[in-house]
Amino acid sequence: MTDLDFKTIGQKIKERRISLGLTQDYIANHLNVNPSHVSNIECGRANPSLTALVKIANLLECSVDYFLNGEYTYTVDTKSQQNLDNAILEKLKYRDTETKQKILKIIDIL
Repeated sequence: MTDLDFKTIGQKIKERRISLGLTQDYIANHLNVNPSHVSNIECGRANPSLTALVKIANLLECSVDYFLNGEYTYTVDTKSQQNLDNAILEKLKYRDTETKQKILKIIDIL
């Protein structure tokens, strides 16, 4: 796993804070930290803890994912997933309604 890009995360925090008309002092007061620490987070010189990031997201009325969405490296193999979906549908195609209802109940349990 690569390190998180805290400079980009900080920039997103800053942009969101400014768009809401909030000051670094306001954020700092609610985090019980020095305003210079908020500045350091926004500039990527300090890395916020997960707890701090959640508090910042709450203050800025957004999700933590808003700050982290560019950090994900996992991709879904849609072709394999589509092949699997098609195989399941093919198996169900000629089943009677009662069997399909039973299978649906089993899927719901899973």
